[in-house]
Amino acid sequence: MLAASAAFRAAGNPTIAADVVGAMLSRWHSIALAAPVVLFALELRAVRRVVLLVLFAAIVFAASQVFVDLQIRTIRTTSAVPVSQLPRTDPVRRRFGALHGVSMGLLALQAIAATAVVCSRERL
Repeated sequence: MLAASAAFRAAGNPTIAADVVGAMLSRWHSIALAAPVVLFALELRAVRRVVLLVLFAAIVFAASQVFVDLQIRTIRTTSAVPVSQLPRTDPVRRRFGALHGVSMGLLALQAIAATAVVCSRERL
């Protein structure tokens, strides 16, 4: 989230900034999917059900975010003009905004799940 806002501030062009953020997200998705899968596999030996449940949720959140971000990318690539130049009432821009909100929510849920797993290492 911080890197995306920095990219938009520094780029001066929303299309270029969106391209940078998209490239960062491609790499993020690899980490966001791989880390909980590896931790889930390692945690299977300890059989801490709560941690396994949180890790499974993190995997679902990450996979969902990949799906949503691919839809966002499709909107950006198929739009005749940059999404930021469309009127706020345009259905394409509204769908883009809704998907962007879902993506940000999923990212926040991943961060919460990661925090819960890290904190659980000491308690459970």
